[in-house]
Amino acid sequence: MRIILPKQIGTKEGNLLFKKSEKIEDFDEGREIVNLLKESLERYRRGVGLAAPQLGISKRVFIINIRPTENHPKLPQIGFRAYLNPEILSVSSETNRDFETCLSVFYATLSGIVERPSYVKLKYLSLDGKEQIEDISHPFQARIVLHEYDHLEGKVFLQRMRPEDFSKLIWQEQLDLRKRFKGSQDEKNS
Repeated sequence: MRIILPKQIGTKEGNLLFKKSEKIEDFDEGREIVNLLKESLERYRRGVGLAAPQLGISKRVFIINIRPTENHPKLPQIGFRAYLNPEILSVSSETNRDFETCLSVFYATLSGIVERPSYVKLKYLSLDGKEQIEDISHPFQARIVLHEYDHLEGKVFLQRMRPEDFSKLIWQEQLDLRKRFKGSQDEKNS
């Protein structure tokens, strides 16, 4: 498989990250995008969500895959979910503040504090085109869904940060996603 590294802010390819995505009309195309997102996220072995614009596709599709891992055993067991043409119906007034990172912001090396609602009600289409409504009450899952939804709206987490929190940004160069693939045959083919 050829590795498609996520598009990055500050690059010509990354300009798409700041544009609102188009609705999915063709569900065969939607399934193909979901498969590409899932395959890419599994290959990165980092992150719990990925949106189509991060791979250079301006469509309203994102996935999440939240489960406990060796490094993060306290994550909830939500599993894999695909969201096509999602719409936020409501969010809670209750919020929480936590660190976020993004595969499209310096290859997941920069983390910053973002305040997000703890609950979100989302309407979306399933892979077969059926309308779904999901009440997401786990604050971590709500955070991830809202983070990925932002990508469809042309926003990255840095735009959600309070100005006073920029002094608390954390840079962790060793987490650079590209290091995982450096010198691999897949990277040479990309």
